[in-house]
Amino acid sequence: MTIDFNLIALVVVPAIIVALVAHFSMQLMLKKELLKQRFEVLKGNQKEALPLKLQAYERFTLLLERISLQKLLVRITPVDSDKEAYKHLLLATLDQEFEHNTTQQIYISDDCWNAIISAKSTIISQLHQLGNEESVTNANSYREVGLQKFANVSSANQIAQSFIRSEVKELF
Repeated sequence: MTIDFNLIALVVVPAIIVALVAHFSMQLMLKKELLKQRFEVLKGNQKEALPLKLQAYERFTLLLERISLQKLLVRITPVDSDKEAYKHLLLATLDQEFEHNTTQQIYISDDCWNAIISAKSTIISQLHQLGNEESVTNANSYREVGLQKFANVSSANQIAQSFIRSEVKELF
């Protein structure tokens, strides 16, 4: 009995080709299904994350409003006439407001967070600068001079708030 290799090749080669095509087709189908499932999970996560992101942007907008120099000076009244004590009270209030919201930074971009940090640093600098003014002799004059000097100054807060608004617009 002789084995006809040509006959075997005619049967085996097409079977191997069919098996390979079936294998690669199944792999492609499985990859597509996996991508579809990942997309659905990602879409679900974004639905849950969007409200958290918006809440973080809202809280930082409120923070920037509350720590603006003009709002701080109006909202926080001097306890006594000591200008240094008043400055420290304002700085403590600013830090307290800021620390209350720091966990929200995980929902915003690094650039936005840096703009908020910059706004805080600018306000701290302005508070120190105000304390060094010659016309500031007590807490009441500290407050009055601050309100006059920084009333019409474009603040770092406004820049940070603009940054927040632009990021929120990108979400929609």
